[in-house]
Amino acid sequence: MSAEVRSLEQLGEFQAALVSFAQQAREALCSLDLEIRRSRDGVEEQLTRWEAEIRRCEEAVFKARQELARRRMMRIGDRPADCTEQELALAKAQQRLNHAEEKRAACKAWIRDLPELIREYEGQANPMQNVVESDLPRMLAFLERKREILEAYAQLSAAPPAGDPA
Repeated sequence: MSAEVRSLEQLGEFQAALVSFAQQAREALCSLDLEIRRSRDGVEEQLTRWEAEIRRCEEAVFKARQELARRRMMRIGDRPADCTEQELALAKAQQRLNHAEEKRAACKAWIRDLPELIREYEGQANPMQNVVESDLPRMLAFLERKREILEAYAQLSAAPPAGDPA
């Protein structure tokens, strides 16, 4: 019986590449997990910030309304006072409030949707995690055993026969 082994060196190079791939895959999966946590925390932080901004904007709208009402009550002679500046200030304050409320709504939507998106990611990442954690080590052990067997075989076929005086 004979085997045609062409290069044990290439088998070793393949093993090294597989080890490198396993390490890179572990690091990538770990990095993604950290990024997911950071993203979740970041969205929750943004929600807190926008809620604080809404409170500030509500105060600004309240003050702008008060100033507009005060200005409307003023009379210059027999005519009402010009309220254009106060109306513009109120409109700007309301725009800022609307913007902050839109951002808060977006953050709430992200927070609501994020768990489903994470489950979707995990559904795709878990098989890869299983390959990296259990299948690759088994593959490497298998390759190591086969390489050792092939090296032993190569040494046997290279050695002169025991009864040969050469």
